[in-house]
Amino acid sequence: MKLLNLAARICNVFSMREFKEMLIVKKVKNNQNRDVVTELDLKLHDVSQQFMNQRMLGCKLLSEENAHLAINENEWSKGEWLIVDPLDGSNNCALGFPYYGYMAAHLKNSNFQGSVIILPEYNQYIVLQNDKNIYAQEVQKNTNNEQAGKTIYYAYPPKQNKHAQKARSDLLDLIDLNSAGVYRYGSSCAGLYQLLCGKHSAFIGHEIRLWDAIAFFPVLTANGVKILYNINGHKITFLASKEDIFLENAEKIFRKQQGLILHNFQNNELKVDTR
Repeated sequence: MKLLNLAARICNVFSMREFKEMLIVKKVKNNQNRDVVTELDLKLHDVSQQFMNQRMLGCKLLSEENAHLAINENEWSKGEWLIVDPLDGSNNCALGFPYYGYMAAHLKNSNFQGSVIILPEYNQYIVLQNDKNIYAQEVQKNTNNEQAGKTIYYAYPPKQNKHAQKARSDLLDLIDLNSAGVYRYGSSCAGLYQLLCGKHSAFIGHEIRLWDAIAFFPVLTANGVKILYNINGHKITFLASKEDIFLENAEKIFRKQQGLILHNFQNNELKVDTR
């Protein structure tokens, strides 16, 4: 399995003796202090590129570290692509905090061929390819009482227009009414994994970047989590939960405040909003 080999290469980088030396911040993006690039980001990007050049001939790479090279933001929806977030949670890593990971999604004409997810602090990797699901270890499901796991992870960018801000305000009210609180710890990868483990009851991605989430889509649906989403270029807005009522109410907010039509993720296929 090709993607299992990619997972092995990425795990090897995380285990390198020089790991701590690679956490030095190289630059800050768009004057946002929480959006940093470390040497580790660049190393993981390079390993992904090298793997693709060797084992996935004809495939193109869309990575957080080369996104500025894309000519057309919807170009990734046609042809064969490896969409990668080399280090989700770079700022956490740089500051010595937990919660970070690597994500890659392999697509052909917007159809999933597989995913790779690496979560070093959990000693976990997840590889999906050829209808096979491979985990480094069994996912530890939350077995606490009924109220446990009623927290909701909400990811959104620091800058939003007035329509998105209204949606955010309504979503926070919805979260307060339907959960034990909102969680944000600087890594969608870690948040989505905790959703998989049942420690969050829902995940809201509000205009986040495509590579911040999509590798988890087939993983979540294979575990009974429903996903509603809207993709435009490199931005994605989505809801993920097993709770139908919450999904319905949150979807109404996006439709009312931003006019977003959310698609149901099924058959491992992504649809792109070209408006």
